[in-house]
Amino acid sequence: MKTSHPITEKVKASYVAIADEFSQSRMRPWPEFDAFLSHVESGARVLDVGCGNGRLYDFLKQKQIDYLGLDHNPEFIKKATDIFPEAQFQLQEMTDLDLPKNHFDVIFSIAAFHHLPTKKLRKKVLLDLHRSLKKEGVLILTTWNLFQWRYVTPLIKSVFRSLLTLGLRGGWNDLWIKWGKYPLKRYYHSFLPSELRRLFPPNLWVIEDFYFTKKGKRVKFWGSFNVVIILKKTINDSFI
Repeated sequence: MKTSHPITEKVKASYVAIADEFSQSRMRPWPEFDAFLSHVESGARVLDVGCGNGRLYDFLKQKQIDYLGLDHNPEFIKKATDIFPEAQFQLQEMTDLDLPKNHFDVIFSIAAFHHLPTKKLRKKVLLDLHRSLKKEGVLILTTWNLFQWRYVTPLIKSVFRSLLTLGLRGGWNDLWIKWGKYPLKRYYHSFLPSELRRLFPPNLWVIEDFYFTKKGKRVKFWGSFNVVIILKKTINDSFI
């Protein structure tokens, strides 16, 4: 049965509206990508959840990987397929993944997980990714750190909205942010480090690395732009 949520539908609509401009802003790899290469063996089976226009594939193809890119935006899938016809891209919702079990060596989720609006959906997605990883497979996940001065206004609005509605319209760190001049806002959950860690119980995941970056350099959390967490699937396949 399809899992749907009004907020994820709004996120999808906003990305469709900004597809061309957003894709143009994502033509080059981020500096953070350099640190990911050591986790990808030559010929590895790689899943890219939230692949956009396929720029991660362009960066990793030097490893001769067996790649599958997924995105909920048909415009991104079309762009990725046009740019990289040799790679495989599919239209899939992150909240309704249809994936083979114990199949992938490495799964990437680059700047996509923060668009999931509830703990229930976040746990569901992580269990789906866990099932599709091989034994001791690796998950590399990044989220934006929105605790920055440029996002102070949407953060203050989120805090007041949460207080006034007693949390019924989102938590204090559930932000809505515009892209350029487009009127539609995108939803983001700005994770605190402790909150993100709690999503990965030790009977399912081993945290290999957990750090914060700014333009590719490791920094302290409060001065960072991105949060990076690298995990290994545990041998125990039992689910909570």
